[in-house]
Amino acid sequence: MAVSAHSEIQHQAAAEDRPRELGPLPKAAGEVRSIQYLRGFAAFGVLLFHAAERAGGAFGVGAAGVDVFFVISGFIMWVVTCRKAPSPGDFLLRRVQRIVPLYWGLTLAVAAAAVAIPGAFPAMRATAAHLVQSLLFVPHRDETGLIAPLIVPGWTLNYEMFFYLLFAAALLTPARVRPFVLSAALLGLVAVRPLGDGQNAIWATYTNPLLLEFGAGVWLGKAWSERRLPGRGVGWALVGLGLAGFTAVTLAGFDVEPARVLLWGLPAFALVAGAVSLEQAGPLPHWWPLRALGDASYSVYLVHGLAISAAVRGLEKLGVGAPAVTFAASVATGVVAGLLAYQLAEKPLMKLFRTGLAARRPSPAVAPAP
Repeated sequence: MAVSAHSEIQHQAAAEDRPRELGPLPKAAGEVRSIQYLRGFAAFGVLLFHAAERAGGAFGVGAAGVDVFFVISGFIMWVVTCRKAPSPGDFLLRRVQRIVPLYWGLTLAVAAAAVAIPGAFPAMRATAAHLVQSLLFVPHRDETGLIAPLIVPGWTLNYEMFFYLLFAAALLTPARVRPFVLSAALLGLVAVRPLGDGQNAIWATYTNPLLLEFGAGVWLGKAWSERRLPGRGVGWALVGLGLAGFTAVTLAGFDVEPARVLLWGLPAFALVAGAVSLEQAGPLPHWWPLRALGDASYSVYLVHGLAISAAVRGLEKLGVGAPAVTFAASVATGVVAGLLAYQLAEKPLMKLFRTGLAARRPSPAVAPAP
């Protein structure tokens, strides 16, 4: 998942080694509203995809929220490091602080429930190997052959953590060549994909063309930091192009997966590029529902599947099976569960995690995200 734009793009200073910039960033980087709005939009899209699926319908394009997240992640990683690059270790520590607490807490809770309450998760086989690989972000196949951890949406975190490792290594290079080095690495990994075993989960993940979406986000972040984005008119055109692309792919009924990086990745890039271009051209209005959903998007993304399953089970016990009711209840439950998880679990766990690390480390070179 992409990290929070509000909490992550804040600790930047003047750089000794960076490309010449055309001027200061248009505003305090922690106020990149467009990114927060898009995070909310993307999380809600994924939720709609799963809610429709459980109701017997289809909203396949909602899954493209993942592609939007990947572009956003590349964008944010560049923006938070372009002015003063942290050490690779500090960079990775901050990624762990952001990703691990909620994910580990949720994974351990679900694994414990699966063992303690047989039948609670009938489709889950919480073996020790499955649990360890899930916690360590090691791509692996579950009993159905799907490359997914115990918390199924966490499959995207395997990509995120691998990208973070690549980005951390790229931090050792000068800023002026860093995006080229990173792009070469991503392209190289994708290029060697046919040479390996596609059934091997690690190989299939670490050479997947989806990695290119992170790279596209990096270049977009570079354009933002150097104020080289197009104006408002082109920004609106890009937003429209992205939405039109998603719509066209949906109406055409394409099998997206074989060419996902093109069919969904390109519209996702256009959408994000258009949104940040609009914001660089002038302030965006404050839309609190999207902002709240954006702040809680990581929690919404991770817990919505469990919440939807609980809602469907509850409706089944009540004898309610109407698709419209199932869909509405699933959406409402997913949103509410995500917002509650953000306030009651994600924020406290992150605070606890950071406090524990701070007590064991000297003053860090890069302050942790608030």
